Amino acid sequence: MSKIKLEMEYDYDFDLIGISCHAPDYRLCWAINQALGIAMTKMDQSMEMRHKKMETHAQHSIFEFVHEEDHLEYFLIANKNGASLLIPEQKNADYLFLLRNNFVHTVPELIQTLRSIDLVIMAFAIDVESLKSKENLIF
Repeated sequence: MSKIKLEMEYDYDFDLIGISCHAPDYRLCWAINQALGIAMTKMDQSMEMRHKKMETHAQHSIFEFVHEEDHLEYFLIANKNGASLLIPEQKNADYLFLLRNNFVHTVPELIQTLRSIDLVIMAFAIDVESLKSKENLIF
């Protein structure tokens, strides 16, 4: 009997910004909400990563806000959870700020706004196509 292999092509049509910040996720979320005038809230479900080598599961918190008029979606995702990294190539990013359907803000403008927040040490653009583990951002 022959095997059929299903290959999927995902659409990585979103902007991604890495944030270095030592504050807890809820404090950073509150500060971003104040700076951008949005209302991100914590999702009921976290992103679960399964690590084959360690045979463990790691929960990465995620906050979201959907702007109804502009159809813009904001997500703040914890990149680090203990020793686990959602995107291992981005060790300097404590959090990932993901924007879908971003026709309102430019990435440099968002980075400048994020850098102006006192809690944020650094904010930088991430090229999604260059990431090896970009599949981890599909949810």
